[in-house]
Amino acid sequence: MSVTLEHPPAQRYRDLSTIALTGTGSPVKVSGRVTGPDGAPAILILGGISFGRIVTDTPQENGWWRQQAGPGKPIDTNRYRILSFDFIGADAHPFPTTQDQARAILALADAADIREFAIVGSSYGGMIGLALAQLAPERVRQLVVVSAADRASEMTKAWRSIQRDTVQLALRLGDGKAGLDLARRIAVTTYRTPQEFETRFSAPDPESRDASGVTGYLAAQGERYAQTVDPEYFLALSRSMDEHRVDVRAITCPVTWLAALEDRLVPVDQIAEAAKRTPNGRLITFSSLYGHDAFLKEDAIIAATLTEIFGS
Repeated sequence: MSVTLEHPPAQRYRDLSTIALTGTGSPVKVSGRVTGPDGAPAILILGGISFGRIVTDTPQENGWWRQQAGPGKPIDTNRYRILSFDFIGADAHPFPTTQDQARAILALADAADIREFAIVGSSYGGMIGLALAQLAPERVRQLVVVSAADRASEMTKAWRSIQRDTVQLALRLGDGKAGLDLARRIAVTTYRTPQEFETRFSAPDPESRDASGVTGYLAAQGERYAQTVDPEYFLALSRSMDEHRVDVRAITCPVTWLAALEDRLVPVDQIAEAAKRTPNGRLITFSSLYGHDAFLKEDAIIAATLTEIFGS
């Protein structure tokens, strides 16, 4: 099933839906989007657990990666088709593996008549990109992995287990949204760096957006997330990240790994070790005040890499 919406040629897009089978054989509904000219080379773009198919700006929507994808951007929708999708969640019982997400993408690509594609995956999307490159090497021509690795670190699992316990306790008490609010506040402290918080919140300008200090900032982050995300969906994707594991030695396409030195959620040493074991891999490291969220904030660094790969 597909719906075609008319926009200027560079931003023409189709929203798609199809059915995929998980590794256990259970059917799940998959929703996604193709943006860009028909027949152009395809690039699959995947982000963190908060992001889905709305990658580029449209007249009605703000794309979550509008800095990097769109007309005239490093991933130029005048020249490329972007394939994007909404992660499958709690309907893949008990949770979707990154391999299940990869199978869902392959079903969506088939529905869009896209046989081969490059992948740019950040955070959870990078994990899925790795799983997909291992699962279907004949379909992936290039992979860019930002702020992700072949498995979750034990400290990261510890942080996420506390977040899940908070949500599950709140669900038992009848207020899952409140638990999700608190879990998101915890998560944000792992995404960003102590240096950024110190710089922003130690003495904020009374007229600035940070005037309410770090607690006000975290409260706003938690409230906004809890208003838009289902607790069961969050729990499913959190489990998916913790159980993620890929054998990078089996990935045959060229892989570019990007790692922020200050990323505490996915440590640079772990990414470097995965890059070393990747047959056709290279590692780019950089410093970022934003830690794990560098893929959203370090526009120039990310753009330079994407332009190098996709700009010629």
